[in-house]
Amino acid sequence: MAGKIAKPPPLPIDVFQRVIRVASFDGRLLVAIAGTFALMAAMSRNLPPTMAGVLAAGWGLAEIHGADKLRNGDPRGIDWMIWSQLGLMMTVFIYAGWMMTHLDAVELLNSMPPLARENLEDKFEAAGLPLDEMPAVFRSMSTLVYSLVALLTFVFQGMMARFYHRSRPAVETVVFGPGRR
Repeated sequence: MAGKIAKPPPLPIDVFQRVIRVASFDGRLLVAIAGTFALMAAMSRNLPPTMAGVLAAGWGLAEIHGADKLRNGDPRGIDWMIWSQLGLMMTVFIYAGWMMTHLDAVELLNSMPPLARENLEDKFEAAGLPLDEMPAVFRSMSTLVYSLVALLTFVFQGMMARFYHRSRPAVETVVFGPGRR
């Protein structure tokens, strides 16, 4: 490592602007995606995904609110951002747990279009699997998918909350001035 020049840390104003930019983008994206899924779930009269989508969109609005508070000089905006990430994480955990424990695989299979169901049955037969195992396979796949969603949420939302938390000193320096808190 000899001869390498270390890059200086970013200036507090740069961190402050990055935090606002990230929170605004992430919050808007979350509102758009979760709101769309909530609307689609509501149109199909499926209450748990509708509630999860509305809650997730609400956490996106909380993140946007935090960015607005920071933009207006209120350092408590960072708390809104951190809590929005933790709230979203809990929402996804509860929804994933609900879906893993309440999936009705038989109803799901019966609601499939006939052509898709026949195609799936052909794939099971080609693999040498009995057709009566289809619901168990669907439940296992559902558990795998929702476990992966929960894990990825833990990593991403946890890293976002950590990013906001670690940015707090720079944000407070910009808001209050150097040496004040």
